[in-house]
Amino acid sequence: MSKLIVVVGATGTQGGSVVDTFLAEPRWKVRALTRNANSASAEKLRAKGVHEVVTASLDDISSLVRAFKGAHAIFSVTDFWGPYYDPATTPKATAAGQPKNVWAGQNEERQGKNVFDAAAQTEGLERLIFSGLSNATKWSGGKYTHVYHFDSKARAAEYGQATYPDLWKKTNIIQVGFYLSNILTFPFMRPQKGADGVYNFSFSGATDTKLPLTAAEEDTGAFTRALVVSPSAGKNLIAYRAWMPMDEFVAIVSQTLGVKAGIKAMSPGGGAWGDIPEDLREELTDNASYFADFGYEGRDDPSPVHPKDLDVQVRLPSVEEWIKKQDWSAIFN
Repeated sequence: MSKLIVVVGATGTQGGSVVDTFLAEPRWKVRALTRNANSASAEKLRAKGVHEVVTASLDDISSLVRAFKGAHAIFSVTDFWGPYYDPATTPKATAAGQPKNVWAGQNEERQGKNVFDAAAQTEGLERLIFSGLSNATKWSGGKYTHVYHFDSKARAAEYGQATYPDLWKKTNIIQVGFYLSNILTFPFMRPQKGADGVYNFSFSGATDTKLPLTAAEEDTGAFTRALVVSPSAGKNLIAYRAWMPMDEFVAIVSQTLGVKAGIKAMSPGGGAWGDIPEDLREELTDNASYFADFGYEGRDDPSPVHPKDLDVQVRLPSVEEWIKKQDWSAIFN
């Protein structure tokens, strides 16, 4: 008999990867959740072979309860960045008297809690995979308190652990690492060509800090499958294909593509810094400092496990292979 996995955020980066992975699993059916089951993105999911495409909202627990019904596994991801950049957020944050990133963090935390509230009502559920991140405020001992896009996910998971102990026994956390695609999508991270012909990448922190680098659009599904089929739950996986600092990554870019590339830390008032919205500057500064001082995963947290520690082995392409697959023409021109 086939099993059913319900995928929250099925049209997004992480959720889309999970959909693709489980469509290739003959014993699994996929129910994809989206805010609009009649959208063009939803139609693409149907064309791929998704069993069901269902409208549900992370703001509506009752819609999640209905959408989760019959699930053997649930993959859940919440979103900080989409609401942050949504123009509709500005009046909401203004009305609340908050910067947009503070509002977006609280919104994401609330939505994550809704997932646990709904999943706890799902009869027959065997595994919940919750996409989270470490609690920067907690694991830095209160030193870095402005990493809202980390803390919001962590607090939602902490709520699930405290509120639903039976569900927590079936839950795995997946901390998806630093997106390699950020280099291509965030304007302030794109390299600028200097007079010496060297393309300098900008990074808001120490460039020798080791980070868990991942191609989330490819890797999330493979790690989720491993966490779903594993005989044991209760894992907090830091998911990545390479553990390396950004200066090493840029060196690989240079060698792989045959371009002169370097990296430098962004400084307040510097060129790329001006491309960052003001309310994000403190967040990104704290974020990079947290990585350097306490690790992406919060080094004092005893719970994270690494891919090598999983019961099910995950084989992924290399960082070099990801670099070769990308279109760099808009960056190196």
